[in-house]
Amino acid sequence: MFLYVIIALSVAVFSGIGALAYGLSNSEYRMPITSVKTEDKVIALSVNVYEYTDTNVLIKNLGKNKATFFISEAFQEMFSDKVRSIIQAGHSIGILEDEPENFSKNELYDRLAVRIERMARLTGKNTDLIRFDTENADEALVKTVYSLGLFPIQWNDPEQLSAGNIVLIDEKTAEEFTKKSATDGLKTVTVDELILKNGFKVDFSGVQSAL
Repeated sequence: MFLYVIIALSVAVFSGIGALAYGLSNSEYRMPITSVKTEDKVIALSVNVYEYTDTNVLIKNLGKNKATFFISEAFQEMFSDKVRSIIQAGHSIGILEDEPENFSKNELYDRLAVRIERMARLTGKNTDLIRFDTENADEALVKTVYSLGLFPIQWNDPEQLSAGNIVLIDEKTAEEFTKKSATDGLKTVTVDELILKNGFKVDFSGVQSAL
């Protein structure tokens, strides 16, 4: 298991997304990513997936639009076939982490590494995207995630569909947001596509953290 931990975090640090973490200032470490600077008319759709989330409905309502599904540990353990179906439908995967403030830095390091490794074995895909399902995450926690070469992802105001924003959707709002984004001339992409796009830079200015 220790070998898996090292491999998982090595992949994260040296992947395309992980490399972007270096060079961030101390002030930028305080904020999770909620938007990205871009001249393209795109937004990134994201979903928080719990054991009760109907991913089949989400995939159907998204249609040809792509999203990033942040998977809880319970859902991953209970519905491995559904996790794979998300990938097969062309969407991307992130890790949804519960109660991270209960862990020390070393414990969080090990926990995230194990979860990333398990997800990679399940889907054949690596992820550097982490979302905390808590209101108690502090600056030290966010900075720890950046220091691991991973990206803490949150979302912006869903009422303001501006280019470069990361938007949170669910089964009830997926169809609504995809229609509204099309009406506003915005293309929907996954969070990792938004970050990896050539020339994109993380925009921390004037964005209120969801944490």
